[in-house]
Amino acid sequence: MAARERIIPPEIQADGSVRYRSVMTPPDDSVAVCYLVSRRMIPVVFVPGVMGSNLLGLRPRRRFNGEIELTKEPVWLLDSMADAATWIPVGAEFRKIMLDPLTTSVYGGGKLPTGTSLTEDEMRRRGWGEIAHISYGGFLAWLENALNDTHDFLTGVRSQLMEPNTVQRVGVQPLTRAEVALSYKYRYPVHAVGYNWLQSNRASAEHLKARVEAFMAYYRKQGFMCDRVILVTHSMGGLVSRCYTEVLGGRDRVLGVVHGVMPATGAPAAYKRVKAGTEKPAGWALGCDAEEMTAVFAQSPGPLQLLPTPEYGMRWLKFRDGDKVIGLPESDPYDEIYTNRGKWWCLCDDKLINPADKKKVTLDRDWKLYEFRVKAVVKPFHQEIAGRYHPNSYAFFGDDPNHKSWGEVTWQRRHQAGLGPARGLPVDDPLDGKVVANKGTGEIAVHTRRGDNTVRTVFQLQAAADSGDGTVPHRSGAAPKGRTKVCLAYRGIDHEGAYKALPIQLFTLWSIVKITDAVKLTSMAYGK
Repeated sequence: MAARERIIPPEIQADGSVRYRSVMTPPDDSVAVCYLVSRRMIPVVFVPGVMGSNLLGLRPRRRFNGEIELTKEPVWLLDSMADAATWIPVGAEFRKIMLDPLTTSVYGGGKLPTGTSLTEDEMRRRGWGEIAHISYGGFLAWLENALNDTHDFLTGVRSQLMEPNTVQRVGVQPLTRAEVALSYKYRYPVHAVGYNWLQSNRASAEHLKARVEAFMAYYRKQGFMCDRVILVTHSMGGLVSRCYTEVLGGRDRVLGVVHGVMPATGAPAAYKRVKAGTEKPAGWALGCDAEEMTAVFAQSPGPLQLLPTPEYGMRWLKFRDGDKVIGLPESDPYDEIYTNRGKWWCLCDDKLINPADKKKVTLDRDWKLYEFRVKAVVKPFHQEIAGRYHPNSYAFFGDDPNHKSWGEVTWQRRHQAGLGPARGLPVDDPLDGKVVANKGTGEIAVHTRRGDNTVRTVFQLQAAADSGDGTVPHRSGAAPKGRTKVCLAYRGIDHEGAYKALPIQLFTLWSIVKITDAVKLTSMAYGK
């Protein structure tokens, strides 16, 4: 009877050598089998979304004498939901200090996943501790195992993607035997690059560029062939990657890109959350009202760059007063919405930008800094990446009516007791009026005019109504169509947990194998 095989996973040492660890005398009759490791490396680099990277920063504590003491420690760490809950008692003033793009940096000490043959040191080197464990930990381990099952050509996950029954649930055509066979001739060490998501995505793209070069240099120093990577992105990470490949000259270093739930042209949800807070439980960490959200958002170019771009289209911000409907922007969202000051519906209430300035002494200075950020950092970034994608890109997005997203944001007038007659009639100008009550949760009361009368008018933000993933609407998720090799819609996925869904994991693996075909045109091709 043939002995049962016991597969010994390879361990790549710092000097490039490969080690196999096994007991001298196994407790059964199995035979140790060691498979050779390919000398051709294609690192797979995962780029997380906004809030998906762990951050080190300044944590404030108020002393008994009222002074604030600052200590350097992790300020954004998502190892578990318990970490998110620690933000519940943190007010706007301390949030602004803790989540300051100028004092924060990437923290690599996050929780690591289990279930692979990698050592803790190796996972840290690859950046796995830099990103949110609750969102991505399981996926990193799954992808590492699926891409490096060198012993399992006939039954591995990649081989299963040749079966019609498997790919039917993914919505793609089966892989060919030749495509799968080619992928087994390369090794795909999975990496992650955390970045300071509070800073501009252009700065994050520069950071990604440096990390990619460092990863490849590491493997070349060990004697491996390595001059290309494959990027896998989540949400805002897609914007970072597009800037790296198409603006910063990284295209020739990247074999291809897999984009997941990317707000390709922005997301109106960004506006909604600044005006009314983020939905719970995510709102515990991000901010449950306009005061908490504005304090961080207004100083952070990265989140600001998630706002709808001109590519998204016009008139996505609606105002309804009976049969009367007004839509903005008409031509320029930066001037008309993002830096419009003083209107009850403008993106940022200037009085909420700096919660530490109780007497509003620095109100004008704070506004000018915010305005500069939008016009000198946010707008140019949008212009740089508009319509630009790596030519070997694959994308997926959420298109589920059960995961409502804000394709449009609508302020609906609610009629109530006014100060003049004919209170049910439309007011003269819904966009004008003095705020008399605003709790920052999506309902604003203003005094407006109807003829010679002053009317108390209440506007309420309406619930999301468009198909999507709960954050990115169909319109933005589908925007890469025609510019990427594939752009598929999926149901049953939510934005934050997109890569936890098996169909998405399989699509990612399928895309990586398809992307690998381009290696034939590089110096890493066999026969060259």
